[in-house]
Amino acid sequence: MEVLSRDRELTILVDSESQRDIEQTVDDIKDIRANIALNVDGRNVDLPKDVSVIVTTVLESLSKGSRVVISTTPKELRTTAAAEMLGISRPTLLKLVREGELPSHKVGSHHRFLLNDVLEYRDKQQEIKREHFLAVRGSLDELED
Repeated sequence: MEVLSRDRELTILVDSESQRDIEQTVDDIKDIRANIALNVDGRNVDLPKDVSVIVTTVLESLSKGSRVVISTTPKELRTTAAAEMLGISRPTLLKLVREGELPSHKVGSHHRFLLNDVLEYRDKQQEIKREHFLAVRGSLDELED
């Protein structure tokens, strides 16, 4: 196995022997994602569920021979990164800024976005979509009755 570190990115490459070991580990923990623990100096430290899911996901990818790249996201995003994170175009992102839907600040003539603001907006949009879906589903249920 090889671990490459550069700037804010960590790349993990596995050889075939490591891949087989990881496959066995994934088979052993597949059904207990929420109960992964680390053994630190003879004591077990339970990982939070979200961390367990991350670890299991990485292991599953490595067991399939995939290259895994883990990177950090800066606290401040440029327009392109924010638009990609939201799954929208850059012009649409800037329209949201003009309409006051998404806060930003300027550095020179360029917009910058705080990561937390982008994530909050994304979560809010997903909740709105979920509510609309449930409303449509409820209407369809009423039609069937």
